[in-house]
Parts: sequence; structure tokens; C-alpha cells
Amino acid sequence: MQTTLDFDHGRLVSTMAFALRHDPAKFSLELDEEGWTSFEDLIIAIRFEHYDWAFIDESFLKATIAGMDRFEIHDGRIRAVYGHSIELAKPPAVATPPAVLFHGTASQNVPSILQQGILRMRRRFVHFSTDYDWVVDFLCDKPAWTIFAIHTPPVLEAGVPFRKANHHVWLADCMDPRFIVIHSNGQPDPIFP
Repeated sequence: MQTTLDFDHGRLVSTMAFALRHDPAKFSLELDEEGWTSFEDLIIAIRFEHYDWAFIDESFLKATIAGMDRFEIHDGRIRAVYGHSIELAKPPAVATPPAVLFHGTASQNVPSILQQGILRMRRRFVHFSTDYDWVVDFLCDKPAWTIFAIHTPPVLEAGVPFRKANHHVWLADCMDPRFIVIHSNGQPDPIFP
């Protein structure tokens, strides 16, 4: 049986994200129209899915996700804040974003993005961030990456709505290529033995 000493916290976060963003039915979870479920129900569902995680309790789960902006906890309930592939009846409200947002991707995707725009793929929305460094960190596992800048005033003038997911993540249905500018290219720092 696994213990807290050798526990893979990243795997727990991924399991939670999958349950709350993509396939709650697989975990026998019911989400309300805004994506909320009982914290207790989530813990029970995770324990049933991973029998060796029987030691997981509310304090362990909260400690694992402390400081993350991917989940929200309120009054004994939890939800994923963004990244859903399931349709929510009440997605985040439409709001006015800052003047510049960033979107990162693997460099191999650049030609199709410049031609077709940024599409939501299997998710409900396309994700953008105001935090450039966060986008760079997000891309750290890509062999080569590109970050696009989106200047939002002309996008808003064209009638594209944005939704605020959290303090730095913004959502849109898609982004037309005419609003996309390559901001930077890079690759992870080499690791020296």
C-alpha cells in the first residue's frame, strides 16, 4: 500500500483535474451547472478509483492543491476553475480582459495556428494568460515552443467575448489568426550532468 512518504502528488492533481474537468461520470460524480461537487464525494470517488490511496483525506487533498489556481474550494465543495471539456450550463461570466494576453504552444503547431487560429481542440474554451512566466513554465516539457501575444482591444471590437477563469487565466471560444502575433520562441534550458 502506498504511503504519504512515497506519494505522487502530481498524479493526484491529474486525477482530480480529469474527474472535475473531463469525465465526472467515470468517477460517479455529479457536478452542478457551475462545475461544483461535494469535497467529500470527490475524496470517496478518488479512493474508489485508486484503492491504494485510502489514506487520502480532506486535509491531505487541500495541502496537495494549496497555492494552485486550478481548483476552487468553497463551503465544502470543490470545482476545477478552467480547462473543462465537459459543457457547463454556467461557464465563467463574460468580462473585459487586460490589453495583452499570452498563449503558448509547441512550435510544431505554429503553422496551423497562423492559418486557422487558436482552436479549443478537445476543451470547452481556448486558454490565455496575463502571466508570461506562467506560460513559459507551462511549456517546460516541450522540446521547442512558441508564445503568441493577443492584443485584446481589436478582438473585443470584433465582438469576441472573453471569460475570466481566475486571476490570470482568460477563456475564449477561439482566436482568429488575424489577432495572433508571435511574441517569443524558445526551448527548455539544457540540463547539464
